[in-house]
Amino acid sequence: MDQIDALEKAIEHERNSMEDYKKKAELAEDPETRLLFAQLAREEEVHYRKLVERLKALRAM
Repeated sequence: MDQIDALEKAIEHERNSMEDYKKKAELAEDPETRLLFAQLAREEEVHYRKLVERLKALRAM
């Protein structure tokens, strides 16, 4: 596995995690749990965006 493959897998993982947390936030019954999952989804989105930028930079080399 090269760097591009590793980044693509990491991006997929972050995207899946982000979507999972969003769904859990929507389904959460209490506000605290909803906020927790929403925050986790936002954190995963930050990770996702950073990895996408790294992948773009690597491909530009």
